[in-house]
Amino acid sequence: MAKTFIASKSWLRRLAGALAIIKTNLMKKIVPIILFFNLLIQFTSCNDDENTSNGNSNYVGTYVGNIDTYIDNVFHSNVSKTITLSTLSNTNEFLMDNNIFMTTTCSITNNNLDIPSHTTAETATFSVIEFGTGIFNGNNLTIEFQQNNIDTNTGAINFTGKWVGTLTKQ
Repeated sequence: MAKTFIASKSWLRRLAGALAIIKTNLMKKIVPIILFFNLLIQFTSCNDDENTSNGNSNYVGTYVGNIDTYIDNVFHSNVSKTITLSTLSNTNEFLMDNNIFMTTTCSITNNNLDIPSHTTAETATFSVIEFGTGIFNGNNLTIEFQQNNIDTNTGAINFTGKWVGTLTKQ
C-alpha cells in the first residue's frame, strides 16, 4: 500500500506540473485570443439621443455597412457593422456607439474622423491598443480601424485586428 501512495504522489506532482503549463499557455495565448474574438463580435445598443448643439449636426446619425475584417492582416470575414455618432460638449468631439471595438469617442474635423491611439484594455500579460481614421463623403463614412494586442512583458504585438469599409448614413 505504501508503494501505491508514493506512486500516487508522483502522479499528482506530474499532473500539477502539467496543469501549471496549461494555465501558463492559457494566460499567454488562449485568453487574449478569446478576448479579441469576444471584442470582435460584441454588439452594443444604439443611442437615440442626438444632441446637435455644436454645429456639427451633419455628422450625427447612424451609419451601417459591410466591413472587411482582418486578423493579422489576413482577410477573415465581411460583416455588417453599425456606428452611431452623437455630439459631446466639445465642438469636434463625438460619442461613437459602435459594434466594431471598445473605443467610444472620436473627433471629427473637416470631414475626417480621428481616433488617436490609446489603451482600451489591460491585463497582467497584454494590453489592447486601438486607433483609427475615417473620411466622410456625402452620406458615406469610409473607415479604417485598428486594434493591436500587445504583450506587456516584451512589447511585441501578439496579434492585430483591422476593420476597413464604407458605412452609409441611415
